[in-house]
Amino acid sequence: MSKRIVILGAGESGTGAAILAQKKGFDTFVSDSSLIKDKYKEMLDERNIPWEEGHHTEELILNADEVIKSPGIPNNAPLILKLKEKGTPIISEIEFDLYHG
Repeated sequence: MSKRIVILGAGESGTGAAILAQKKGFDTFVSDSSLIKDKYKEMLDERNIPWEEGHHTEELILNADEVIKSPGIPNNAPLILKLKEKGTPIISEIEFDLYHG
């Protein structure tokens, strides 16, 4: 079974991290509380990477093995605190590139 990686934030670096995660064989999901730009939606859709925009669905995020967090999301956001409570590793896009790139 592949490791589940959730990317929070679907800007340029988040979308890039999602594509890299999928290439590495991870079960990948992207969630952005804002609207995702069309070009990034198209990139995700072309690769059949599931995504959501305008909200975060906790049950789709809290089951992650690892979370890649956009720098724009505060470390004290309620969802981040829930992930920390669960002991889910939360890394930046840059750390993902370093460790898995």
